[in-house]
This record gives sequence, structure tokens and C-alpha cells, in this order.
Amino acid sequence: MASHQHQRGVALLIVLMLLAIMTTIAASMSERLLLQFQRGSNQINYQQAYWYSLGVEALAEIGIKQSYEDDDTINLSQPWAIKDQVYPLDYGQAAGRIIDKQACFNLNVLASVQSSGGETNRPYLVRVFQRLMEEKEVEPYQSEVIADSTWEYVDSDSTVRSSSGVEDSTYEGMKPPYLPPNGWMADASELRAVYQVSGDIYQKIAPMICALPTDDWRLNVNTIEIEQAPILVAMFSPNLSSSDAVQLIEKRPFDGWDSVDEFLSESELAGLSDDVKKNAKGYLGVDSSFFELDVQVLVDESRVRLRSLLQSTDRKTVTVVRRRFGGISERVSDRSAE
Repeated sequence: MASHQHQRGVALLIVLMLLAIMTTIAASMSERLLLQFQRGSNQINYQQAYWYSLGVEALAEIGIKQSYEDDDTINLSQPWAIKDQVYPLDYGQAAGRIIDKQACFNLNVLASVQSSGGETNRPYLVRVFQRLMEEKEVEPYQSEVIADSTWEYVDSDSTVRSSSGVEDSTYEGMKPPYLPPNGWMADASELRAVYQVSGDIYQKIAPMICALPTDDWRLNVNTIEIEQAPILVAMFSPNLSSSDAVQLIEKRPFDGWDSVDEFLSESELAGLSDDVKKNAKGYLGVDSSFFELDVQVLVDESRVRLRSLLQSTDRKTVTVVRRRFGGISERVSDRSAE
């Protein structure tokens, strides 16, 4: 009798163990199923956000083309220039803006600079970049070194042509060693690789610079913001004060200036010599060929950020030059290329 009861107890324990194992397996399967469901749902939402972002890109192209059709200039009164636009979507929203990429100093224009012979005749564009950094409170000597080194970084040879710039041998001695491309920068953040450019310096001048896929540069005076007034100061240095540059932008006509000559006739520039105006005029404009769309699409909990560089070469068609997906904000290291 005792043996029979012992067997019943063992059987009960086995049943309980099996039940516990089955419960654990069922819970694990349920958890995995839920995880797979969430993963699939996130993938679907991400794909939806991805295609929405391309739709916003197509909408941006239409807006830019419409501005070309409506006006002979590009200015901030046009629909594309509305800041922080938000579009409601099914199960989410798209928020973004279009930025005129000719309202900044194109670093790649330095690739077209030819040596003018000696320190006393430093090229105009190199001096503009140096003065721009000084306006953003970068120490004068360091500004000179960075300006010359950036010129050497993007020029087509490995010969040092400036008084303060560096070439291959300096970069080869760094840890880790690397070489300058001797060609255009792909992005303005590449300036961080230039000799003496620290994270702090880059952050100071980042809103003023860009790297377009061309060695041409025309600053659109119709689209620069007050915060970018230092670019004008640098171009007309030392004849234009910061306060006058800001005043120029503040008094700009609602739909911008019709021509560069009209801009140069403003009272703040009236006292400038013809030589100063001539130097700057070749790099000024009232039209733009490059724009950047920066949009963030949110579908449920899935997020896609797209930054597209758009270009028009004929004011009739707009094409996508490049796309960059991802990122919330740029990370800038504090380590300088020294």
C-alpha cells in the first residue's frame, strides 16, 4: 500500500514538472511571437516612413520648380522657404524644411584658387575664409593656418603653396595617419580632418559653411539669414562692419533684390571702393542652384530622417544629387587634427 502511494506521488511530481516545462515553453513561444510581431510591425512602419520621406522629397522638387517658374530670383518669400513645415500623415507626420545651400561659404571653391604669389597677395577666397573664422571668434593665427590648410586640403596637388598651410607630410605624422584627398570635400563635416580644426572651431563656423559638388560659388544675398551676416563681413573686409551687414539683411526687400547691382547700391555699401566691390561681386548672386531638404518622418514609433541635396542646372528640372538617411544630430568630436 505504501509502495502504491509512493508511485502516485512520483507520478504527480512528474505531471507537475511536465506542466511547468510546458508552461515555460508556452510563455517563451508567446514572448517570441510577440517580439516577432513587433519587429514585423516596426519594419512595416519603417518602410512606410521611408516611402513617405521620398514623397516629401518629390514635393520639395515641385516646390522649387514652381519658384523657378514664378520668379527670376530665389528669395525667402517663396513657398519653399517656409520654416519647419509639418504635414499630417496616416498614423504619423512629416516635419522638415528646405535650406538654400548657396547661403553659405562653399569650401570646395578653394579648389579653384590659384596662388597669387606670396603672403602679401594671399588669394581673395582664402582671405574670406580666414576672416569668416575670425568673425566667429577663432584666434587670428589659427584662422590663417586653417584657411591655408583647407586650401591645400582640396587643391589638386601635394605641393604647399601657402605660407601657413600643410600637406601630406603633416597628415602622415598623425595618429592614425591619413592623407588629404586633394579634391572636393563630400560634406562640410570633412573640415574636421583639416589640420588644426577642433570640434569647438567646427561648431562655431558650421552654420556658415557647406561643401557643394562644384568649385563654383555664388552667395545668394536674398536668402542669407541674420546669423550668416559674418559671411558678408568677410567678403567686404575690412570695409563692412558687423552692424552694417546685419542691417543690410534686415532691410532686404520682402522678395529680395532683383540683381547683384541693386544689392551693391545699398547705402551700407555705397562707401566701398570699386576694387572691393569688384572682388566680391564675382561671388554674389540672387539665384540658387543647390538646396537641401531636411525632413523627419514619424510613423507610429518608427522614425526616418532624410537629407537630400537637390540641384537645378537649367531652372527647369530639379534632380537629387545625394541622399543621407538617419541621424538625429551631428556628433562632433573635440579632438582636433593636430
